[in-house]
Amino acid sequence: MKFKASLYFFILLLCAAPTAFSQVYKISGVVMDTKREPLPLASVEIKDFKIGQTTKDDGSFSFSLERGQYDLVVSMVGFKTKVVTFFITNQDTVENVMLELDDTANLDEIIIRAKYRDRAEEFVRKVVQHKDEHQSAAGNYSCRVYIKATQQDSIDAKKKKDETDTVYKEDFSKMSLAEISIRLDNGGGGNIKEERVGVKKGGSTDNLFYLTTTDGDFNIYNNLIKAPAISRIPFVSPVSYSGLIAYRFKTLKTERVGRRKIFTVSVRSRLLSNATVEGELTIMDSLWVILKAEFRLPTAHLPENDFFEVKQEYENLPVRSDSGAITTWMIKQQQFNYYSKTKTGKRYGETTVVYSDFELNKNFKKNYFNNEVSATSSEAYHKDSIFWSNIRTVPLTNKEVLYAKHQDSVYRVMQSDAYLDSIDRVLNKITWQKVLIFGQILNDHKKERTWILPPITTIIQPISFGGTRINLAFAYKKTYESRKNLELIFNTSYGFRNNDLNGRINLKRMYNPFNSGRFNVSIGRDFQYIFPGDAWINVLKRSNVYLNNSIEAGHELEFVRGLYMTNEFEIALRRTVSNYKINERVDDVFGGILTDNRPIDFKPYNAVYGQIKLHFTPSLKYIREPKEKIYLGSKWPTFYLAWRKGIKDVLKSEIDFDYLEFGLLHQIKLGVAGESYYIVKTGDFVNTKDLRVIDYKFMRRGDPFFFADPQKSFQALDSSFAVFDRYYQGNFVHSFHGSLISKIPFFKKLKLEEIAGFGFLIAKERDLKYGELFAGLERIFKWPFNPLTKVKIGLYIVGSVANQFKNPVQLKFGITTWDRFRNKWK
Repeated sequence: MKFKASLYFFILLLCAAPTAFSQVYKISGVVMDTKREPLPLASVEIKDFKIGQTTKDDGSFSFSLERGQYDLVVSMVGFKTKVVTFFITNQDTVENVMLELDDTANLDEIIIRAKYRDRAEEFVRKVVQHKDEHQSAAGNYSCRVYIKATQQDSIDAKKKKDETDTVYKEDFSKMSLAEISIRLDNGGGGNIKEERVGVKKGGSTDNLFYLTTTDGDFNIYNNLIKAPAISRIPFVSPVSYSGLIAYRFKTLKTERVGRRKIFTVSVRSRLLSNATVEGELTIMDSLWVILKAEFRLPTAHLPENDFFEVKQEYENLPVRSDSGAITTWMIKQQQFNYYSKTKTGKRYGETTVVYSDFELNKNFKKNYFNNEVSATSSEAYHKDSIFWSNIRTVPLTNKEVLYAKHQDSVYRVMQSDAYLDSIDRVLNKITWQKVLIFGQILNDHKKERTWILPPITTIIQPISFGGTRINLAFAYKKTYESRKNLELIFNTSYGFRNNDLNGRINLKRMYNPFNSGRFNVSIGRDFQYIFPGDAWINVLKRSNVYLNNSIEAGHELEFVRGLYMTNEFEIALRRTVSNYKINERVDDVFGGILTDNRPIDFKPYNAVYGQIKLHFTPSLKYIREPKEKIYLGSKWPTFYLAWRKGIKDVLKSEIDFDYLEFGLLHQIKLGVAGESYYIVKTGDFVNTKDLRVIDYKFMRRGDPFFFADPQKSFQALDSSFAVFDRYYQGNFVHSFHGSLISKIPFFKKLKLEEIAGFGFLIAKERDLKYGELFAGLERIFKWPFNPLTKVKIGLYIVGSVANQFKNPVQLKFGITTWDRFRNKWK
């Protein structure tokens, strides 16, 4: 009875609802405008009840109510109040509400208390009141976009004096420059399609921002400012109905231009929020439009930047309609200024984007806007200087002209055999740092191949199963201009205590970069783990090790967009390591931590395996480059199916089993409220005629002291164990990115972020029903050895409930690093 009570209590916390005895259900939804953009800070209340709230930063709301009929009253400044009648029966209810603009609303009568009198808020209100009128006049449109992006390290920006004369020469070693020409189509509602007709890059351009319009939409007239390439959350625009509540405005300057007045208004956050910007707006009276906007994004949400500023200019364009000539205001130019601190200074970046040749009120064909949001042909990378002279709407600076000439001359030199030979000589030069620490490279540009030798410090492996081993290895890589590649990895090792020889050869081949077509073949003999994904305390145990002699082959290919198939085939000779000599002194070092630290003894046998995996993600948006596709994600989850079979009697294989697993996983971006990730899966051995321990399906225990990856692991499961019957598993984690804790002044200054989640497991083995909740605080730090790399350190509290064991509340520590190439924490 005590367990049942605790289980009910756990379900109460998990579902955020009252106990089952009160028959209370959840009504939730999102308040949005007619463009389906969320409206934060809208008022939502239950009519005739003293229950009300304002919507969160992502426009969401929720109430807990008993069964019955209710009237939901939703209102917000500048919109028509809407009453929605709904019924709660025996289940939770979702009710999204769309508000329409109120043309008769007098925003001037709305008063928000302030300590001083200033008309700045009135000016912004008028801009908000007129913005839909200007935006709707433009309709769907096309335009040309010219992008110029540069980057320079401050420590290398100094001019060097030539020893022969007094002329100073520029140092271009740490400079980069990119120019992009784009034809952009905008269908509204976030639908865009771009064709990059010209691309020119010089230097290392990986850290340049905004080389494609898919990197973000900074139009300040939108309700939310979105920059997915640099920030994990969007920001509330000051020029929105939510912005009138979220921001504080102050008039900085008033000037007269002709018959009109121009106001410069500062923008500061009124609320303690993680989703606000700060800056200035330049507003023209009478027309009530934005002429210029400057704002800075909060650095807490910029993993790779320490400063990021946006400057925008808007222009007036004529529009012809049935009612006569009218005008609209479109963005003319925007500039991004950003930097990251390095060991020796700062890495500055500047990107200028110019919009021209607008075609307004365009009618695009049905289904014109699809999952391909950007395309670049191979010809775009080979445009001549005449092309760039004609389309360049922003002239290059003197330094940029010199740099472009420098790059052209460098390019010509870099294609010469003499230069490439010199590069090979530098790479192939033997130094003590390479020999001892980094490894030696032997490159041959003519044959497009590279040999890699590991440092000699890796030859001796003192910590290995069975004692010290000598390890020899090398790698061979060949990469073609088409991005196809070939990779060969070889290693062999000798153990002194047991006089045994292990080794493995891996061959990998990428034959279709555009559709991720690749295959691999591996043959060898080595020690492997029975459960390689186990907690660190169990990976150290000898009972987790066996000797594997195998030939393996695998293949992967994307058949259609978002549908991947992976095939694997293995012929293996499984052998026990119970007869190996081991160092008993290791057990004395770890004391009682490593219990039952003996290898598993089993009879040698042959095994043949086959495996098929299918992954499918619907409506996967992507950027098409000449030789590859870059996926941007989907609003739909990824569905997967995996079948692993032990094939009996083939090559004297003794095993005979079938394991089937399927599930779905999804990353959900909830705007300024953060992002969620969940995975739900189930698996079962549908055939276990001859199933060996190496092929068991294991459930992973929680790591002692350390917080494991919550997307894959349980934090408080008491032990690792095998499952043979159907199980059900789910893991959910939500990163708030400071949306809650930032409302507390002291904690906002600490730049902390909150995380919470839960997991559950239902398994027939042990008749186990398990659930856990966790929450924690995280903070991002710069890696001291490389300021461009960041780490996230967290402290977490974990609580769990189970019917087979008791777990106390645990405190855990975690650390993760930022993957700059995948744009995610790992």
